[in-house]
Amino acid sequence: MLDFGGGSGLLVRLLRDNGIDAYWSDRYCQNLFARGFEYENALNLNLGLATCFEVFEHLLEPKASINEMLQICPNLLFSTELLPSPIPKHSGKDLWWYYGFSHGQHISFYERKTLAYIAKVHNLHFNSYANLHLFSQKPINPFVFKWIIKLSHKGLYTLCKRQFRSKTQSDNQALQ
Repeated sequence: MLDFGGGSGLLVRLLRDNGIDAYWSDRYCQNLFARGFEYENALNLNLGLATCFEVFEHLLEPKASINEMLQICPNLLFSTELLPSPIPKHSGKDLWWYYGFSHGQHISFYERKTLAYIAKVHNLHFNSYANLHLFSQKPINPFVFKWIIKLSHKGLYTLCKRQFRSKTQSDNQALQ
């Protein structure tokens, strides 16, 4: 898997330590924790899934950026807050907290129908629950998607972890 906008590389390192073959990519951040596992150094990967957490709202050119991500891996699990309906005011006491005027870094906002449209344009399926969203090549039952997310907080991780072996030692040896 690949983590777009991987920041310091902490998620990739944690995934690798738990046995998942994960790689890092971020144009704007230094890779501190997953050095040696940059996507650029492993271009012949057969990616099954890419993640992109807390990035969509920062995209200066969302269409081009999302198209680029989906060309690399069409199965994309990402997070972003959906724009409420009606669209919240941009000032006053009813100001939507996610606008983030105090830091000025949130510049792109999405409605559910916009994300569904993006999936359709790319011939992908779309699932959404809370602030997690998925573009996928294969359809996934929305009920199943929702329950996977809910169960991830209640022990699903422990069950899944048994299927993997840590890459900590092998990564260490590969980097020496």
